[in-house]
Amino acid sequence: MKLTAGDWTEIFRAGDYGVKGTYSNMDLDAMVTNFNSSDQVPIVVGHPTTDAPAWGWLTEVKRAGGVLMAKVGELHKDFAQALAENKFRNRSVRIARTAAGLKLLHLGFLGAVLPEVEGLKTAAFAGDGERTDYAFDLPEKGPGDNPKEGDMDKDEKIKQLEADLAAEKKARADEKAAAEEAATKTRAAEFSLFVDNEMIAKGKITKDRKNEAVGFMASLPSGETADFSIEADGKKQTYSPVDWFKDFVKGLPATEFTRELPAGETRDFSRSVKKEQLVDLSNKV
Repeated sequence: MKLTAGDWTEIFRAGDYGVKGTYSNMDLDAMVTNFNSSDQVPIVVGHPTTDAPAWGWLTEVKRAGGVLMAKVGELHKDFAQALAENKFRNRSVRIARTAAGLKLLHLGFLGAVLPEVEGLKTAAFAGDGERTDYAFDLPEKGPGDNPKEGDMDKDEKIKQLEADLAAEKKARADEKAAAEEAATKTRAAEFSLFVDNEMIAKGKITKDRKNEAVGFMASLPSGETADFSIEADGKKQTYSPVDWFKDFVKGLPATEFTRELPAGETRDFSRSVKKEQLVDLSNKV
């Protein structure tokens, strides 16, 4: 694992740690809030209690989804070399429960002992309250890997992109469905008007068959792919089914629907204004 100044690395995750407690995203946010850049969090080796030498410092922390990320600041070259040689297989964070909330105290690397080096700064772990250590395996990385900012939250970004894509697809599908519904209503209104004006008003069908006629017209396909050709008098002409049906209906002669009805017990009468006589209309419609 290669780690240099300016790199971001994963140091803690939200989750259930059994007897050590459960940590939520809000708890990670509290650690971010309580991080003090003037009181930098040290990078140490092992599980020191107090006044341990710091092999490096964390200068910034942030939450990426359910992961607490830390930015590496100053880092001793011997420690960086030990990391690059995979001498450390685990790491541990120490968290304190303070009056102000959760506070990150140090990031410790486990699995190796480094030689004493003069000039290392003292790491004093500030923060009162209960302190708990949480150990984690280091991610499997090849030599020379360098986790940059955002590497650890790629999964979150991918999930967000997938969610955005799904939302966009749904919006397009909803828009298409709404457009198709509007077009269907427009066609139905157009056919209803045609049946009223060209078929019922002109005596070509009775009013009680309007719904049949409108339903039939609505069932006809529309669009260029639905066109068909008719050859007559040596000429070929292309129609859409709806246009052909309209032309066909307009060419039909009007039908006289008046007919004799069986004589009934009741009779309706209308008085002729000019002749002032009663006319029997009971057998006419």
